[in-house]
Amino acid sequence: MLYDTITILIAEDNVVDRTILTELVRGFGYNVITAHNGREAVDIYEKERPQIILLDVLMPVMDGFEAALKIKTLACNTLVPIIYITSLSDSESIVKGLEAGGDDFLSKPYNPTIIKAKIEAFNRVRLNHALLQVTLENLEASQQWTIEREKMASLGELVAGISHEINTPVGVAVTAISHLESTVKQLESQYANGTLGPNELDEFLAETKEGLGITRVNVERAAQLVKSFKQVAVDQSCESIRDIDIKQHLDDIIASLKPRFKNTGCRILVDCQEGNTCTCNPGALTHILTNLIVNSLVHGLANQDEGLISISASVKGNEVSMCYEDDGIGMPQAQLDKLFTPFFTTKRGQDGSGLGAHIIYNQVCQALHGNITATSEPGKGLHFDITFPKMAPTTLEML
Repeated sequence: MLYDTITILIAEDNVVDRTILTELVRGFGYNVITAHNGREAVDIYEKERPQIILLDVLMPVMDGFEAALKIKTLACNTLVPIIYITSLSDSESIVKGLEAGGDDFLSKPYNPTIIKAKIEAFNRVRLNHALLQVTLENLEASQQWTIEREKMASLGELVAGISHEINTPVGVAVTAISHLESTVKQLESQYANGTLGPNELDEFLAETKEGLGITRVNVERAAQLVKSFKQVAVDQSCESIRDIDIKQHLDDIIASLKPRFKNTGCRILVDCQEGNTCTCNPGALTHILTNLIVNSLVHGLANQDEGLISISASVKGNEVSMCYEDDGIGMPQAQLDKLFTPFFTTKRGQDGSGLGAHIIYNQVCQALHGNITATSEPGKGLHFDITFPKMAPTTLEML
């Protein structure tokens, strides 16, 4: 007998045939439970979950074809081989049986050797299917972990960007406040010494007004940066659906990535009308565009003194259309055909995981419920066309 001991359900209304089959299968070393009709077979499967089913076709209450259909529905993603026991051999019956979810047929009278071989063969198929199911679940979990790791890496860059960008306006504001403190001390000294006159007071007021103006402008700039970074960070760390202003969202993403552009000679242009809105997963959109931009900087534009990234977005009817392109090195068709394939990278051995483009593809298709295509020629950069619904589908609509 192959592998572990399994349980086989035998559904047969004829007492003699049921007894013969039961003794044969038990003799092969398997556990056996029996049913007298199709309805009973379905009930037993729902409670006991046997691994393989031998199912008579012509039974009272419920025939084998109907029972097979109900059992396959109950099994969901679990493979439960169903072998029909029948004397029927016409094409119509065979097609009907297979369409109902059956996997094979056993003809009467029974041949013990064939019965044993079929059970063992389907047990191998069942076990291999279970292994594939586990592998698929592990791959899906690994993919989700990779996506979360990418998100955390993006958030790390975001934190670095916050400190870098805010340092400048905050530094200017601190300098202005320090100068005001010195001016106030000087005024206090002049007042104490009795040397404070109209000219000194006018000079103090002018310097104070200028210093406060500089401080206000730079503090407001820092506050705006914090607001932009905060929204991007929140979007990247959650999966909720909300309304967004597309242009504002693009501007926030680019602001968070501004430190990456310094000392690169690269520019980024956005073409999107004010007031275009959509309801989507903004975190996914942030992740997609962040990865596209970083990939352009790391791969397409890495060895160029200057470069251009262009992003355009528009709403047409019920669809959002985005075009992303850079004027980098591009790639030949052979590489382009594999771009969204897991683990494909043009920088093997150089910290390239080969999952970046694949994750982008999944985020567009799964999180945004959209489509993405890529075109390129060597020396002419990469061009991506992304489309997704203006209104994200509800959970009910996706069922």
